[in-house]
Amino acid sequence: MATASLVSHFVYKRPGGGPGLLARCSSGNGHVFDVMKFYITAFALLLIITALAQAQQTPTPLPAAAASKERQSQTTVQTGVEVGEGEVVHITASLVSVPVSVIDRQGKYVVDLQQKDFRIYEDGVEQLITNFSNIDQPFSVVLLMDTSGSTASFLGQMKGAAKSFVEQLRPVDTVQPVYFHGEIKPLTTKSINDPNLLSAAIGQMSPGPINMGTRLYDAVDFALGVLRPVSGRKAVILFTDGENTWGKATMKSTLHEAEESDIIIYTLQYGDPPAQKYLQQLAERTGGRYFMAADVNKIKSSFAEVAEELRRQYVLGYHPIDLAQRGQERSIRVKVNRQRVGVRARRSYTY
Repeated sequence: MATASLVSHFVYKRPGGGPGLLARCSSGNGHVFDVMKFYITAFALLLIITALAQAQQTPTPLPAAAASKERQSQTTVQTGVEVGEGEVVHITASLVSVPVSVIDRQGKYVVDLQQKDFRIYEDGVEQLITNFSNIDQPFSVVLLMDTSGSTASFLGQMKGAAKSFVEQLRPVDTVQPVYFHGEIKPLTTKSINDPNLLSAAIGQMSPGPINMGTRLYDAVDFALGVLRPVSGRKAVILFTDGENTWGKATMKSTLHEAEESDIIIYTLQYGDPPAQKYLQQLAERTGGRYFMAADVNKIKSSFAEVAEELRRQYVLGYHPIDLAQRGQERSIRVKVNRQRVGVRARRSYTY
């Protein structure tokens, strides 16, 4: 009776209403073997089901290449950014490009240097030069001309100097002329290298109304935006009196943006006002030059010097060793294995 009492708790009904196996087994001790057979069968089925479930959870071995790819996709990158499931994180080390001009004591550009002749330091630590290009490489330029009301008397000289500049272009060089006052007006839809088309476009520059003011900072921001996606050597040539009266961009924001870019800015301040610190800083922070252009002869010679320097520059590139601190200003120093020469390069950048 003990066995019958034990198994009677497991009585169940078939779908048709008849008694099941355990109901029959609960009739007495004579059916103990049937009960044992039932438990053994049930236990075996449980083992089979468990094994099948584990087999479904075990991944099928991948071929070597696929396994490597799978491992890469599962790698956790400690970036401080939360990444959702299925997202891919791409990390690339920032390349710092440093245009360098080397000039001898006679004022002539030194054009026969090789990569091995240069050494570059960031915050006093020597960096490995991974990219190097020598002179006579193509360049892209935004020619940014201030035609606000205060420039009316200089407009003819500006046009003449700008046309002289584009006449010095090689077939591989491109320029986009842009003039600005209270508005920013590109004269071509993109950078081009046809001197005739460029000269005709420059001839269309006109002075802006005096009451529209001057958006100098916005114009600089626009020029940097045009050149940012362009590869290779690139520069902005800014011709202005240095006055900004309104706009969205600021002196601080454009200086910061310029310093973070790999774009050289040459600033030509026309007229006879006091030297503008903003124009000097734009040039200094990007490795360019600042010119005072008080008369037409100086304007033309300044444009000619810029054109020659763009053709005579080396460009050094390196990946910073220390990537820990973002938003930090870092000093740059370039040395050349050549006696009695001067080196001109950007002195700092913000990572």
